[in-house]
Amino acid sequence: MFENSSLIVNLINKPGIMGYRLNVLLAILLCNSIWANDNKYHFFIDLNKAADHSLYVNLTPPAFQSDEVIYHMPAIVPGTYAIYDFGRFISNFTVTDNDGKEIPVERIDINSWKIPRAKSIAKIRYEVGDTWSSEIKEAFVFEPGGTNIEKDKNFVINTHGYFGYFEGYKQNSFELEFEKPQKFYGSTALIADKNTATNEQYTVNDYMRLVDSPIMFCVPDTTTLNIGGAKILISVYSSKKGNSSSVIAKNIEAVLKAQKDYLGGKLPIDKYAFIIYLYAGIPKSSSYGALEHSYSSFYVLPEMEATALARSVRDFAAHEFFHIITPLSIHSEEIGNFDYNNPKMSRHLWMYEGITEYFAGHAQVTQGLLKFEDYVDVLQKKIRGKESYNDTLPFTTMSLGCLDKYKDQYDNVYEKGALIGLCLDIKLRSLSAGQYGVQNMMNDLAKTYGKDKSFKDEELFMQIVMRTYPQIGEFLNTYVDGNKPLPLAEMLNKVGIDYKETGITHEVSPLGGITPAYDPTAGFFYIATESYKNINSFGKSIGLNVGDDLLKLNGKKLTIENVETVLGDYYSRVKEGDMLKLLVVRKDDKGKEHKIKLKTKIVAIDFPVNDVLTINKNPDEKQLALRQFWLGQRKF
Repeated sequence: MFENSSLIVNLINKPGIMGYRLNVLLAILLCNSIWANDNKYHFFIDLNKAADHSLYVNLTPPAFQSDEVIYHMPAIVPGTYAIYDFGRFISNFTVTDNDGKEIPVERIDINSWKIPRAKSIAKIRYEVGDTWSSEIKEAFVFEPGGTNIEKDKNFVINTHGYFGYFEGYKQNSFELEFEKPQKFYGSTALIADKNTATNEQYTVNDYMRLVDSPIMFCVPDTTTLNIGGAKILISVYSSKKGNSSSVIAKNIEAVLKAQKDYLGGKLPIDKYAFIIYLYAGIPKSSSYGALEHSYSSFYVLPEMEATALARSVRDFAAHEFFHIITPLSIHSEEIGNFDYNNPKMSRHLWMYEGITEYFAGHAQVTQGLLKFEDYVDVLQKKIRGKESYNDTLPFTTMSLGCLDKYKDQYDNVYEKGALIGLCLDIKLRSLSAGQYGVQNMMNDLAKTYGKDKSFKDEELFMQIVMRTYPQIGEFLNTYVDGNKPLPLAEMLNKVGIDYKETGITHEVSPLGGITPAYDPTAGFFYIATESYKNINSFGKSIGLNVGDDLLKLNGKKLTIENVETVLGDYYSRVKEGDMLKLLVVRKDDKGKEHKIKLKTKIVAIDFPVNDVLTINKNPDEKQLALRQFWLGQRKF
């Protein structure tokens, strides 16, 4: 703006009517420009000045018309389904006026600050402590939704952990500016307004877009793919500085292309970012995972061999990427106008997470990346997985109470939620003679709604019935809003899959039902008492004892970095007749350690199982036709 001010002065000095009119126009434009700038948030962070797991945020606020304002940090953000109270990590909150004098501030709750003399506010400054290293144990923030500040190494800018909003001003635009170390790069789905060797700047339209846009600053290991008209960024940080992004890109490219074809050949986005932090050791949450966003997903995964890492990311990516459909394009008002401090949950997690998880598997089988037999195994595992949850709890009720009363039921969205998608798809296919499925339903909803248009939570079922059949309304009311178990046997039978509640299987059990535990202090996998909970006859024959440290499996050392590779390869390839060789450390009665070699031949055993799916090899004509439509093998 200052660069243009001299031009305006020169024009004002020119005589003539036309010059006067131009002067008036420019004066109006200048006023509008000043007004627009005054109504933006401008955040500035100097990453070079980070301290020990903390840094300062500087805010030039928008212009206020009121005498008093309240600044909020979010208590919760979309996709986390947990109250985290990010204000807990804010300290040294100060406000100054144009004369540099401090304005007194009242902290009215853990996430909110009341500030008087709002029209006089010039600057706000506060310190942010990262959540990853926090000693706060209550409601520990799962790493993919948290913040990491490693000076000169890595900065995880999950924006909701750094930037707040003023009450009544969430719809203003936000400018972000970062001073950064040389060679650092901000990996994000945002398009930079400015990107130099030492400075990056971004602008977003409102607070929802801001918290939907994570950024990771580090020396980059990045690869970009061009798929379906979109640029797909894969960015990886590893303290070991391996070159993992290209391996991951190669491994997930087929899945992303399959999803592109599944969505009709073009992606409804211009850019998407897979942002991946590889954690050395065990994170404080003792878990790994990802947090989805509309245009990106952020992952915290263990350091591991590149190919195994790529497989792990592929499994996550198959789900997270489909969130470009819901909730990006289809969501309720509770999400479209999300209340970050007094959240109201939507009733429709069955769609946001369940349909997304269903698409993740269905896309792979319809596009030829997954064999039908393997896909049936995936469905069988989900049916068994839902048995760990309350199957009579209405899914809409669980959704509304997922933050508190029913938070222990939330993970059922990936089990029963996906099976709701399965049953709904087959039901739709059955009613339409194969022509219309859940994909078509979601596409039709997206035509009515979209990124900037929300549906009313209580009207979704009605909107779906208007686009489909009355029987679909009955299904949703009975099995999603009601307490009846899903009609799995009925639906699966329609596509020639037989379902039995119980059965006997004869197959190998890789470690006999034993699951090794990990001791992060010692750095060893070991056999815990809990490991024997599901031990079977073959497991007992191996000779493992509680307390054994497991050093090697078939000659390969077992570490946290390679556990997925070593165990994953063994589990996927083991067959009857193979030799299993283990090296363990065992303490005797006096506490002396001994290395012991265990060796046994793999044998298949009979054991009872629940929820058995079997492909009907001789389906009737109607079953076969519907199966082919469902699997994308037959078109009209």
